[in-house]
Amino acid sequence: MNATLYGRGQMVIPAKARKEAGISQGDVLEVIPDGDGRLLLVRLQKPELQKPIKARIIRRKGKHAVGSTGRPITSAEVHQLLNEL
Repeated sequence: MNATLYGRGQMVIPAKARKEAGISQGDVLEVIPDGDGRLLLVRLQKPELQKPIKARIIRRKGKHAVGSTGRPITSAEVHQLLNEL
């Protein structure tokens, strides 16, 4: 299998090579120069996507509105979030 280097240093990895290596669109590859004109491509582990937490506002009659995520939150988590601001 061969690949051609195009302008701006771009190249296309042949489909057969991508399939055999188990890489697909969106994968991040580390490029490691291996001397004598060789490059080693290593697929990095994808970070696991976390579902966004849905929050809702609860309006209580005669009291202030409160935000809720549907799960309890500890004081330590509140302090950590405030420190990030």
